[in-house]
Amino acid sequence: MASPTQHADVVEDALDRVWTEAHPEFGPDEPAWTPGQVREYHLRLDAARFDPEVAA
Repeated sequence: MASPTQHADVVEDALDRVWTEAHPEFGPDEPAWTPGQVREYHLRLDAARFDPEVAA
């Protein structure tokens, strides 16, 4: 079983991947994202927190 620190590292890596993948897809200027893109981004972040493997 992974320690809490190891789990936190996995989650952090997953969140970083979501952030990294969203910017080329939605554009580098977050304030210019459409409401749908912002919603999708936040859903992906939530999914990565819940199950880090989804962002792998």
